[in-house]
Amino acid sequence: MNMTKQNISKPIIAAHLDFKGVQFRPDYFPQLFQDLASQRINAVLVEYEDVFPFDEINVAFDKEVVWTRADLDRFLELARENEIEVIPLQQCLGHLEYVFRWNRYRHLALDPAYPSTLHLAKDDAKALILKMLEEVVAAHPDSRYVHLGMDEAHSLVLYAKEEKREVLELFLQLLDELCAVCERHGKTPIIWSDMFEDHLTPNTLPRLKQFKDRVVLCPWDYGSRGERIAVGRIAGFRASKYWLEHPDDLLAPAISAGIEWIEEMAPDVRELVAPYLEEHQFISMFQADLWASLGFEVLGASGARVSGDGAILPLYVSRYENIRAWSRAAHRAGILGQVATSWARGTTFCAPNFLFDLSWPQLGEMARTMGADPAPFFEGVAPATVERIVLSIGRCRDDWRIEAELLREMERLRPQLQSHQYEWQSLILMLRVWERLRHAQFLGLEVSDFLAGLRLVDSEWGRRLRDQTEMLETLPQLREEVRAHFSERYYGEVFEEWLRYLFDAPLTQVAAIHEISLQHEKAAGALHN
Repeated sequence: MNMTKQNISKPIIAAHLDFKGVQFRPDYFPQLFQDLASQRINAVLVEYEDVFPFDEINVAFDKEVVWTRADLDRFLELARENEIEVIPLQQCLGHLEYVFRWNRYRHLALDPAYPSTLHLAKDDAKALILKMLEEVVAAHPDSRYVHLGMDEAHSLVLYAKEEKREVLELFLQLLDELCAVCERHGKTPIIWSDMFEDHLTPNTLPRLKQFKDRVVLCPWDYGSRGERIAVGRIAGFRASKYWLEHPDDLLAPAISAGIEWIEEMAPDVRELVAPYLEEHQFISMFQADLWASLGFEVLGASGARVSGDGAILPLYVSRYENIRAWSRAAHRAGILGQVATSWARGTTFCAPNFLFDLSWPQLGEMARTMGADPAPFFEGVAPATVERIVLSIGRCRDDWRIEAELLREMERLRPQLQSHQYEWQSLILMLRVWERLRHAQFLGLEVSDFLAGLRLVDSEWGRRLRDQTEMLETLPQLREEVRAHFSERYYGEVFEEWLRYLFDAPLTQVAAIHEISLQHEKAAGALHN
């Protein structure tokens, strides 16, 4: 039963809640859902990973934060009260690092050296994933959809070559079994579309189209920003050779080993994508148009929080422009809607990304550009002022150096705020962290340039030492401010990991260059007597 064929009166405007990172305290969830509703978010894509209360499946890393069934029921009830649909996301092929990290399950991965992708030839591996999916689906009786993941199963490509079988044959066989589970529960499955796109050719198209009435495809593109894009995923990840001849072109993509070329597409593939290709550029988010034209239901995926932004602040300018581009594509292609993905980590093995508090401007922008009317989030401050400040913070991430000016303005505006003072303070704190850590990096560069000789006089080393001492005193103080603020809303081992990631390595590095600088000050003083 394909639930997506129902008449949907409004588009899906979804926020992604990724629980593989720093965890919310449970008492925050009522406010979270109220705020999501105020921003006209009508669905959440929930990636529970190891906080889900699985029955007799032991995958939890931090048992303090694992949910009980009562926690899950309360979470779902809060969503219902705020008219927000919960779409559970259970990875079923790749990105199973949180399962296969454990020795008891490691043998079920295709590549134990990087345990991520399900070993399809092992019955107990498939049985484990099917059991996990059954539990997650059964726990969400009100949800129309369930997201199966299915992206970036890189090990499957190597395995198919070893077995002399087609990747799609293996992929679609599993997908068929997973769809059957969802259909028994009256759910429509959603999958990320990249594996389809990587292996899309006119020859494979008939097999893919067999699923057009069974799955919703979710193309993800977090980098595209304008009307045209420099690269595109189609029968491989492709760029144009144009940029080899025009390296000064500002739209040049990052050319890496293994990339394929637009000019080398097979003629029948080029014919397939010809409506979306203009010279050496694709139309932004052309996959939405392509899959919709082939009869699939499509849900677009933008990036509100991506790993490339790091652990401190988003690249707000890029995030806004990516969301706007997806909204244009959604209206153009007539797709189901947009989900703003918010990756708490790149994978289970990656460092934590910035905290969810800093994502509200992106969510409001998605709702607005999708045609909804979100309430002003920082009530009391003009929305245009908020947008200017947020985008200016993003420019500081890019190339500006006006953090001090922005911090003064935000402090001046604080008394005007009538709502979300906590999130405003989150922005202020993380802008301070960004400024301090960038300065700490500069302190290291300022020393490393002079380590090969003793040309600096001791007074210059003394000035560097004073700057380093000031950093060694203020950075731990800022660490405690950050801990005190964010521990009101977040907790668990990953919260501690995030703090260590932000502060401990920079402090160690500054302490090390301080010792080196002391030695050079002494040597310079003796040399110049």
